[in-house]
Amino acid sequence: MFFRDGTKTEKVEVEYPIGHRRRREEAIPLLIGKFKDNAAVSLPAKKVEQLTGLFLDRRRLEALPVGQFMEMFAVP
Repeated sequence: MFFRDGTKTEKVEVEYPIGHRRRREEAIPLLIGKFKDNAAVSLPAKKVEQLTGLFLDRRRLEALPVGQFMEMFAVP
């Protein structure tokens, strides 16, 4: 890519962007970090950690009643 000032960038090709199923293992830690950063804007750190733990435990998450799950997002 060329810029108005005459500089340019190297051509870079990404066959499988982060998030593609072939790169799922790489994407999970980034998604967890993104959730924590965004949730920390409105929720206390303890609540963010509880939610993160819940999301990482599929069995516990699926067993949790929807109403209880939604209450976890209530801003104090």
